[in-house]
Amino acid sequence: MENWTTVQQALVITGIGISLIFAVLIVMWGLMAALVRITPPRARRELPAQTELPAMTAGDDDLNHAARRGAAVIGVAVALALQAERSTSAPLLQPAQGAISPWQATIRGNALSRRAGAFHRNPPQR
Repeated sequence: MENWTTVQQALVITGIGISLIFAVLIVMWGLMAALVRITPPRARRELPAQTELPAMTAGDDDLNHAARRGAAVIGVAVALALQAERSTSAPLLQPAQGAISPWQATIRGNALSRRAGAFHRNPPQR
């Protein structure tokens, strides 16, 4: 490595780093595959039998009407609840703060001047 240029050394170091990353990824993948094969599979849970709801067909006019009426009642109740919540919530804008004290004005002015100075730096003198 005595006669190598800086670019060649950088390429060798990059190659070593990439190969180490991929080697670790392959080892981790192998460990995960081994763990999957070693551990026993989970027992499947049986879901409870579901009861069937009555189907709403075109022939059941009373059932369709009752379902629509129930959906309308729920929709109106939700709309009324949202409207009541919106009317009782606090306004989005905060009221304006009163006059600030001279102490607060001094602190805020100092903070602004420090922040402005960060963008107008002079280059270091040589």
